[in-house]
Amino acid sequence: MKLILIRHGESTYNKFNRENPQKRVFTGQFDTPLTEKGRQQARQLQQFHSLKSVETVYASTLSRAFETAYLATSRNDILLDDRLKERSLGTLEGQSLADLTEFCATLPSDFTHSFQAKAPGGESYTDVLQRMQAFFNDYWHNDMAIFSHQGCIRTMMMHLMNLTEDETLRLHIPNCRPIVLEGETVGKFIHKNE
Repeated sequence: MKLILIRHGESTYNKFNRENPQKRVFTGQFDTPLTEKGRQQARQLQQFHSLKSVETVYASTLSRAFETAYLATSRNDILLDDRLKERSLGTLEGQSLADLTEFCATLPSDFTHSFQAKAPGGESYTDVLQRMQAFFNDYWHNDMAIFSHQGCIRTMMMHLMNLTEDETLRLHIPNCRPIVLEGETVGKFIHKNE
């Protein structure tokens, strides 16, 4: 079985946060659209041959992931699933770090990258991992592509490859760079370069 995991193209908040790290905006499940660069990244995926042979394409219901999936595949049968949304940052979503400095000082320092800590009303990585496990319990097809988000893809890889928490949090998931995993049993998938 081959799984192709793809993080959405560059979003407006990805761009803003890269250019303004001191004013970083918490994104999470806030529905921020793709930039023109993000759309170009998605269209470039049309050259990735393995995408053409997958039976099923899944995408997060957030527009940045769904639009990436559509631009990459031109398919009208993309299946949307709420469980593929990014990790929720609760009440912080859409808020600027510059505006919340005092509030953020009261939160655990690692809440954005933790399997235990979470923002108020948000999720931890453990919560996201449980969503990914439920997704794979429901959908187990040969050769599928999943367009999602960094946090979700990290926990998918953890689940499928039996990674530790530290290994999972160190995973770098660039925008629109396919990650190909092959295997038949949860916990035993391997990463294949294509």
